[in-house]
This record gives sequence, C-alpha cells and structure tokens, in this order.
Amino acid sequence: MRPMILAVLTLLLAAPAAAQVPMTGDFVASARCPALQSIREESNPGGVAVEPGRRYDLLGRNADRGTHYLLRIPGARPERRWVAFGCGEVVESNQSARGEPPPSPPGTPAREGLSGEVVLAASWQLAFCETKPRAAECRTGSGPVRFSLHGLWPRGEYCGVEELAGLPWAELPEPDLTLAERAALEAVMPGVASGLHRHEWAKHGTCSGLDADTYYAEAIRLVEVLNASPVAALFAENLGDRLDAGAVRQAFDAAFGRGAGRRVMLDCARDGRRTLVGELRINLRYGATSDTSLPALLAAAAPAPDGCPGGIVDPPGFQ
Repeated sequence: MRPMILAVLTLLLAAPAAAQVPMTGDFVASARCPALQSIREESNPGGVAVEPGRRYDLLGRNADRGTHYLLRIPGARPERRWVAFGCGEVVESNQSARGEPPPSPPGTPAREGLSGEVVLAASWQLAFCETKPRAAECRTGSGPVRFSLHGLWPRGEYCGVEELAGLPWAELPEPDLTLAERAALEAVMPGVASGLHRHEWAKHGTCSGLDADTYYAEAIRLVEVLNASPVAALFAENLGDRLDAGAVRQAFDAAFGRGAGRRVMLDCARDGRRTLVGELRINLRYGATSDTSLPALLAAAAPAPDGCPGGIVDPPGFQ
C-alpha cells in the first residue's frame, strides 16, 4: 500500500466518529445514562454520564432513524459523547444543513397506538441460552452480556388475526419491516433466528395499534435505554453472583426515579440446582402524559407483582 494512502487511512481510523445527521438545539436528560465515546466499542473514558434535569448542547445523531444523540459534555475528555435515545428529550432542535423539520422526540409513535398498561419483557440472554442451548440463537455462543428484547406486550392477544393463534412460529407471517428496522431488531432480539419476532408481532404487536416498524422501533428504544442504564451495569458487575430483587429495584430507582423499581418483576428459571434471573418484566403506562421517556412511562404504571426474590446472573459460557 502506498505510504500516502496508508497515512490517510490511519488518520481516518484515528479520528472521532462524526454525527451522520447534524442537529442543533438542546438535549435535556431525564435519566442518568452513560456518555459514550464510541457506540460500537461502548467505551466511556472517565465514566461520564448525563444527569437528569441537566441541559446539553445537541450536535447530531448517528443515523436518520438512529439510536444515539451526539452531545457536548462540558468537562469530559473528549467532550463529544453519544447518549442513547430515551435518556432525555430534544428541545429547540433542527437538522441544520438540510433544512429538514426536527425529528419527533424519541419513542413518539408514528400514529396513535400504544395506550394503557404495557409490559416490556427484557431477557437476560445468557440465562436463556443456558436453559435452551439448542435454540438457533444459542448455537454459536451463550449470548451477549446485556438485556435482549423478548417482547412488548399491550393488552390483548392476536388482535384481528385469531387464526394465527397456536401456529408454529415458522408458519407465522413475517412482520412488514424495512431492511433497516429488521437489522436493528436482530441486534437486540437474538430470538429472530428462531422466529420469535413473528410470534411477538402476531400475538402482541397486532394489539398495539401500531404498524410493525413503529412497534418494534419503540421496543428497541426501550431496551437500548435499559442497556445504557445502571441496571444493565449492575448485572454486568454481578456475573456469576446472586442478585436480589431489592438490589435490582434500587438500581431502577437510581436510574429512572423514585418508585420505578416497584414497577419491575424478576422472572427466574431453574438450571439444575441453580436459580437464574431469566428476565425483567417492566410495567409501563402509555397515554397518561405525552411524555414517552422511560422514567415517565414507569412513573405512570401500576406496581408489578413481587415475582422471583432473586437469582444468579448467568455469566458468558455454558456452565
């Protein structure tokens, strides 16, 4: 390779990632979330986080649909950091160069849809694969060290598609998703490999009042906020150890506001003599206010049942 070309490539690789969609305005944080230097590597020099109620300069977002905003964090090194959608609200925003209208706030449905009590089921994929090692999504490894999307469950089942109830997942129709949304879904729902997305859309998504793209975009947003929160950090810090429900609820309170933990139930699974934390069932309520941030959805929801008192946070690798 020519020296000049090599030098240019070196500079490009070393340069910080630029926002793919420039924006101007402010971002007001509603939850304490990590401020990443790199989304892909999840690097965070200095352990920087945005603080609830604080306003930050908005510089852009990482794609047209996107998952993260680029902010300027005073005092951080470097100052330009990525923060997940749902960790706050964009105000006084526009899309600078192209003169396009500002995007809807994170999680705003494309049309009327979700209302009332909804449950977000966030699976600890490592535990799922420990108990279902032959599942298609588990054959190449035990899963990522983060929460995965199981489902987003409004009231009702198989709305308008009653004939699909009881069919094998492989015989269910594919949800009508764009290529970009399908790729985003596969990143947070490993169960796509087994057809879980077909089952979840037929059984629950059809009752959401949303099209498949919007329904899964909202579910993805919620899981990404959860994975960017101290709750996911608590699980990562306790791999192989027992985690009590009380500690999980305290982490929710710290991340999303006092009382948020009472909206969460632990669901556990048996693996031989071990009890594993299998997933979180998180109560949300839509429509109480126009605010669809995770703290607001939790605050409006009813308390969850007690559920499992605690279990082991399964680490990578089959035990």
